[in-house]
Amino acid sequence: MAARKPHGAVLSFIEAYWRKHQNSPTIREIITGTERSHGSIQNSLNWLERNQYITRRKRTSRSIKLVAFESPALPYTDQSGPEGLPVRGEIAAGYCHEPATEEYERLNIEYSGRKRNDYVLKISGDSMVGAGIPDGAYVGIRPVTDGYKPKPGEIVAVYVEGQGATLKHFFQKESVVVLESANPKYEPMIFDLDSCELRVQGTHIFTHWQSAALC
Repeated sequence: MAARKPHGAVLSFIEAYWRKHQNSPTIREIITGTERSHGSIQNSLNWLERNQYITRRKRTSRSIKLVAFESPALPYTDQSGPEGLPVRGEIAAGYCHEPATEEYERLNIEYSGRKRNDYVLKISGDSMVGAGIPDGAYVGIRPVTDGYKPKPGEIVAVYVEGQGATLKHFFQKESVVVLESANPKYEPMIFDLDSCELRVQGTHIFTHWQSAALC
């Protein structure tokens, strides 16, 4: 069943938001983006959920998941486009901050196992220097599917609701997540998933220090 207007406009906004931010919008963001009332948006979300376009989780502001959305459709890079990986802004290696998502340049680099959606972020901060990731370096990121469970200690790009994104070692025990730095001057960041939404955006696949490779 095709999504009917105005439900289709809400679905299109959610899809576009996900492609840009790798996360679902809040209801307030949908209201602002579509210029519709709260009641109208709720009606559309109920219709989309009832007809299996989306699912929603309870007790979280970014609760929407697109049922038929495929991560390879995310516009990180195109095999027919320019050479190199897209640099999609900065990520904190320190405290969280809101990540940039626009592509400004591309990084020419060769590495084994390259996949279509791999992209690059520039490191801001020194919390991961002990893992060979200094301030100003470029890190390769491989997007992961929603609900991805990192291995203990795996280095991942993580989005924390209300705080932004950061690159850290990931540990989890039940509902408690610990994001650890590789620099002793930074304390671990501890989050309870029962009261805070946290999403793993991608895994670290390489570190590159030479900005001369940028084009």
